[in-house]
Amino acid sequence: MKAVGILGSPRKYGNTSKMLDAALEELKERGFETKKVHLSSKKINYCTGCGTCLAKKDCVQKDDMVELKKLVEESDAVILASPVYYLNVTAQMKTFIDRMLAYGHRPTLQGKYGGSIVVYAGVGKPEEVAGYLNRVLKAWGIVPVGYAVGFGVIPGEVGQEDLEKASLLGKNIAEAYEKKYRAEPTEEDFELQKQLLTLIKNYGNLMKADYDFWKERGLI
Repeated sequence: MKAVGILGSPRKYGNTSKMLDAALEELKERGFETKKVHLSSKKINYCTGCGTCLAKKDCVQKDDMVELKKLVEESDAVILASPVYYLNVTAQMKTFIDRMLAYGHRPTLQGKYGGSIVVYAGVGKPEEVAGYLNRVLKAWGIVPVGYAVGFGVIPGEVGQEDLEKASLLGKNIAEAYEKKYRAEPTEEDFELQKQLLTLIKNYGNLMKADYDFWKERGLI
Protein backbone atom coordinates (compact mmCIF):
# COMPACT_ATOMS: atom_id res chain seq x y z
CA MET A 1 0.00 0.00 0.00
CA LYS A 2 1.29 3.43 -0.96
CA ALA A 3 0.25 6.94 0.02
CA VAL A 4 1.43 10.26 -1.39
CA GLY A 5 0.99 13.73 0.06
CA ILE A 6 1.16 16.65 -2.36
CA LEU A 7 2.37 19.79 -0.56
CA GLY A 8 1.37 23.02 -2.28
CA SER A 9 2.94 25.39 0.22
CA PRO A 10 6.08 27.27 -0.84
CA ARG A 11 7.28 26.73 2.74
CA LYS A 12 8.83 23.30 2.97
CA TYR A 13 8.55 23.12 6.76
CA GLY A 14 5.53 25.33 7.47
CA ASN A 15 2.21 24.61 9.13
CA THR A 16 0.67 22.87 6.13
CA SER A 17 3.70 20.61 5.91
CA LYS A 18 3.36 19.78 9.59
CA MET A 19 -0.26 18.78 9.22
CA LEU A 20 0.52 16.72 6.14
CA ASP A 21 3.29 14.95 8.06
CA ALA A 22 0.78 14.06 10.79
CA ALA A 23 -1.62 12.51 8.27
CA LEU A 24 1.14 10.60 6.49
CA GLU A 25 2.56 9.34 9.78
CA GLU A 26 -0.84 7.87 10.66
CA LEU A 27 -0.97 6.14 7.29
CA LYS A 28 2.57 4.85 7.79
CA GLU A 29 1.63 3.36 11.15
CA ARG A 30 -1.20 1.55 9.38
CA GLY A 31 1.10 -0.11 6.88
CA PHE A 32 1.33 2.41 4.06
CA GLU A 33 4.57 3.31 2.35
CA THR A 34 4.43 7.12 2.36
CA LYS A 35 5.99 9.88 0.29
CA LYS A 36 5.65 13.67 0.51
CA VAL A 37 6.12 15.83 -2.58
CA HIS A 38 7.03 19.51 -2.19
CA LEU A 39 5.73 21.10 -5.37
CA SER A 40 7.94 24.18 -5.04
CA SER A 41 11.02 21.99 -5.42
CA LYS A 42 9.75 20.52 -8.69
CA LYS A 43 9.94 21.82 -12.24
CA ILE A 44 6.29 22.12 -13.24
CA ASN A 45 5.44 24.29 -16.21
CA TYR A 46 2.07 25.97 -16.61
CA CYS A 47 -0.59 24.21 -18.66
CA THR A 48 -0.54 25.84 -22.11
CA GLY A 49 -4.10 24.89 -22.98
CA CYS A 50 -2.97 23.06 -26.13
CA GLY A 51 -5.43 20.20 -25.55
CA THR A 52 -3.00 17.44 -26.54
CA CYS A 53 -3.71 15.47 -23.34
CA LEU A 54 -7.41 15.40 -24.28
CA ALA A 55 -6.74 14.34 -27.86
CA LYS A 56 -3.79 11.97 -27.54
CA LYS A 57 -3.64 11.10 -23.81
CA ASP A 58 -0.10 12.34 -23.13
CA CYS A 59 1.03 15.88 -22.28
CA VAL A 60 3.66 17.30 -24.61
CA GLN A 61 5.61 18.86 -21.73
CA LYS A 62 8.26 16.55 -20.29
CA ASP A 63 8.98 18.15 -16.93
CA ASP A 64 8.63 16.78 -13.40
CA MET A 65 4.91 16.17 -13.92
CA VAL A 66 5.82 12.96 -15.75
CA GLU A 67 7.26 11.60 -12.50
CA LEU A 68 4.45 13.04 -10.35
CA LYS A 69 1.67 11.56 -12.48
CA LYS A 70 3.29 8.14 -12.25
CA LEU A 71 3.61 8.56 -8.48
CA VAL A 72 -0.09 9.39 -8.12
CA GLU A 73 -1.08 6.51 -10.40
CA GLU A 74 0.94 4.05 -8.31
CA SER A 75 -0.45 5.29 -4.98
CA ASP A 76 -3.48 3.92 -3.16
CA ALA A 77 -4.05 7.10 -1.16
CA VAL A 78 -3.59 10.75 -2.19
CA ILE A 79 -3.68 13.84 0.03
CA LEU A 80 -3.68 17.37 -1.38
CA ALA A 81 -2.39 19.98 1.08
CA SER A 82 -2.33 23.75 0.64
CA PRO A 83 -2.41 26.91 2.72
CA VAL A 84 -5.05 29.48 1.78
CA TYR A 85 -3.55 32.16 -0.48
CA TYR A 86 -5.93 34.92 -1.47
CA LEU A 87 -9.07 32.86 -0.66
CA ASN A 88 -7.94 29.75 -2.55
CA VAL A 89 -5.08 27.29 -3.05
CA THR A 90 -1.53 28.39 -3.80
CA ALA A 91 -0.22 28.95 -7.32
CA GLN A 92 1.91 25.83 -6.94
CA MET A 93 -1.10 23.65 -6.16
CA LYS A 94 -3.24 25.20 -8.90
CA THR A 95 -0.50 24.65 -11.49
CA PHE A 96 -0.27 20.99 -10.43
CA ILE A 97 -4.05 20.59 -10.67
CA ASP A 98 -4.18 22.24 -14.10
CA ARG A 99 -1.54 19.83 -15.40
CA MET A 100 -3.71 16.91 -14.19
CA LEU A 101 -6.49 17.94 -16.58
CA ALA A 102 -6.60 14.61 -18.43
CA TYR A 103 -7.58 12.79 -15.23
CA GLY A 104 -10.53 15.13 -14.82
CA HIS A 105 -11.74 14.33 -18.31
CA ARG A 106 -10.91 10.62 -18.01
CA PRO A 107 -11.17 9.61 -14.31
CA THR A 108 -8.75 6.69 -14.36
CA LEU A 109 -7.64 6.99 -10.72
CA GLN A 110 -10.56 4.97 -9.40
CA GLY A 111 -9.96 2.62 -6.49
CA LYS A 112 -7.92 5.22 -4.61
CA TYR A 113 -8.85 7.19 -1.51
CA GLY A 114 -7.83 10.63 -0.38
CA GLY A 115 -8.55 13.89 1.34
CA SER A 116 -7.32 17.43 1.73
CA ILE A 117 -5.49 19.54 4.28
CA VAL A 118 -5.88 23.32 4.38
CA VAL A 119 -4.24 25.86 6.70
CA TYR A 120 -5.35 29.48 6.92
CA ALA A 121 -4.40 32.61 8.84
CA GLY A 122 -7.89 33.52 9.98
CA VAL A 123 -9.07 35.15 6.74
CA GLY A 124 -11.41 33.43 4.31
CA LYS A 125 -13.28 30.13 4.37
CA PRO A 126 -10.82 27.23 4.54
CA GLU A 127 -13.61 24.65 4.44
CA GLU A 128 -14.53 25.90 0.96
CA VAL A 129 -10.92 25.55 -0.19
CA ALA A 130 -10.79 22.03 1.25
CA GLY A 131 -14.07 21.26 -0.47
CA TYR A 132 -12.59 22.42 -3.77
CA LEU A 133 -9.58 20.12 -3.35
CA ASN A 134 -11.85 17.19 -2.55
CA ARG A 135 -13.96 17.91 -5.64
CA VAL A 136 -10.75 17.82 -7.66
CA LEU A 137 -9.89 14.40 -6.21
CA LYS A 138 -13.37 13.16 -7.02
CA ALA A 139 -13.08 14.43 -10.60
CA TRP A 140 -9.94 12.31 -10.99
CA GLY A 141 -11.83 9.22 -9.77
CA ILE A 142 -10.44 9.27 -6.22
CA VAL A 143 -12.86 8.89 -3.30
CA PRO A 144 -12.38 11.81 -0.87
CA VAL A 145 -13.14 10.73 2.69
CA GLY A 146 -12.74 14.10 4.40
CA TYR A 147 -10.49 17.04 5.13
CA ALA A 148 -8.55 18.68 7.96
CA VAL A 149 -8.41 22.45 8.47
CA GLY A 150 -5.80 24.17 10.62
CA PHE A 151 -4.80 27.67 11.72
CA GLY A 152 -1.34 29.15 11.60
CA VAL A 153 0.42 32.36 10.61
CA ILE A 154 4.08 31.79 11.44
CA PRO A 155 5.82 28.45 10.80
CA GLY A 156 5.21 25.99 13.63
CA GLU A 157 2.18 27.80 15.01
CA VAL A 158 -0.32 25.10 14.08
CA GLY A 159 -1.69 23.59 17.27
CA GLN A 160 -1.97 20.07 18.62
CA GLU A 161 -5.71 19.98 18.03
CA ASP A 162 -5.20 20.68 14.33
CA LEU A 163 -2.46 18.05 14.11
CA GLU A 164 -4.87 15.55 15.63
CA LYS A 165 -7.41 16.45 12.93
CA ALA A 166 -4.79 15.63 10.32
CA SER A 167 -3.98 12.33 12.02
CA LEU A 168 -7.68 11.49 12.04
CA LEU A 169 -7.84 12.20 8.32
CA GLY A 170 -5.00 9.73 7.78
CA LYS A 171 -6.83 7.17 9.90
CA ASN A 172 -10.08 7.65 7.98
CA ILE A 173 -8.33 7.29 4.63
CA ALA A 174 -6.65 4.06 5.76
CA GLU A 175 -9.94 2.62 7.03
CA ALA A 176 -11.77 3.60 3.84
CA TYR A 177 -9.10 1.83 1.80
CA GLU A 178 -9.24 -1.28 3.98
CA LYS A 179 -13.04 -1.46 3.83
CA LYS A 180 -13.19 -0.47 0.13
CA TYR A 181 -15.65 2.28 1.01
CA ARG A 182 -17.92 3.35 -1.85
CA ALA A 183 -19.32 6.87 -1.90
CA GLU A 184 -22.77 7.44 -3.39
CA PRO A 185 -22.74 9.94 -6.29
CA THR A 186 -24.35 13.29 -5.51
CA GLU A 187 -26.57 15.45 -7.71
CA GLU A 188 -23.55 17.68 -8.28
CA ASP A 189 -21.55 14.66 -9.49
CA PHE A 190 -24.24 13.74 -12.00
CA GLU A 191 -24.54 17.33 -13.22
CA LEU A 192 -20.78 17.73 -13.69
CA GLN A 193 -20.57 14.45 -15.58
CA LYS A 194 -23.48 15.51 -17.78
CA GLN A 195 -21.74 18.80 -18.58
CA LEU A 196 -18.45 17.03 -19.31
CA LEU A 197 -20.04 14.47 -21.62
CA THR A 198 -21.89 17.22 -23.49
CA LEU A 199 -18.60 19.04 -24.01
CA ILE A 200 -16.85 15.90 -25.26
CA LYS A 201 -19.74 14.99 -27.59
CA ASN A 202 -19.72 18.45 -29.14
CA TYR A 203 -15.95 18.63 -29.51
CA GLY A 204 -15.04 14.99 -29.97
CA ASN A 205 -12.86 15.85 -32.95
CA LEU A 206 -10.62 17.87 -30.61
CA MET A 207 -10.87 15.46 -27.67
CA LYS A 208 -10.44 12.06 -29.30
CA ALA A 209 -8.87 10.37 -26.26
CA ASP A 210 -11.76 11.60 -24.13
CA TYR A 211 -14.35 10.57 -26.70
CA ASP A 212 -12.92 7.06 -27.05
CA PHE A 213 -12.70 6.66 -23.25
CA TRP A 214 -16.38 7.42 -22.68
CA LYS A 215 -17.55 5.59 -25.80
CA GLU A 216 -15.89 2.40 -24.55
CA ARG A 217 -17.95 2.78 -21.38
CA GLY A 218 -21.20 3.20 -23.29
CA LEU A 219 -21.87 6.76 -22.17
CA ILE A 220 -21.43 8.38 -25.59
